[in-house]
Amino acid sequence: MKRLDWQTDGTAGRIITFGKLLYKRGLVSGNDGNISERLDSDRIMVTASGVHKGLMDMSGLLVVNQNGKGMLGTTLPSSETPMHLAIYNTRKEAGAIIHAHAPWCIAASLKRDSLDLSQFAEGKLLFPKVEVVPFYAPGTLELAQAAAEAAKRAQIFILKAHGVVAWGQDLMEAFCLIEQLENNVKAMAFSTFF
Repeated sequence: MKRLDWQTDGTAGRIITFGKLLYKRGLVSGNDGNISERLDSDRIMVTASGVHKGLMDMSGLLVVNQNGKGMLGTTLPSSETPMHLAIYNTRKEAGAIIHAHAPWCIAASLKRDSLDLSQFAEGKLLFPKVEVVPFYAPGTLELAQAAAEAAKRAQIFILKAHGVVAWGQDLMEAFCLIEQLENNVKAMAFSTFF
């Protein structure tokens, strides 16, 4: 594969920026999570396997085709690349996908099969009920298929004991959904103390 450079219309810079934001907000740690953006109908840029999102640079990105075959970059794609591709195939309007390991969402998924956030202003507007996808081993075809099914019903959903996935027209939309969901779930947890 060829080395990746900055020629892909700013996509690399956007993914790096949002990786650092996810890390700063505590939505990923270490090499958790993965990010992708659609380049065209046959290619996506995705984070590499094992890359630390808070310290990511160009070497942590690559371009793959719809079959997951690497086209640009010198590393292996994230093990969750099949999940990203399955969601892109299901939601043609999706321009970007973020999978984060948001701790409050993960904790909530251990106790619930869905989350009712309709009592919160943002929750009522953005995600009154959030689906929790049953547990499937990370990186498996079963997880990719379950995530694609969930993506048919909503822009954001939680993977049981694993994390949260959001798709949007762009990375900002996906990031905001994850950040807002995590804050709503945190508020829901805190509300039990009062």
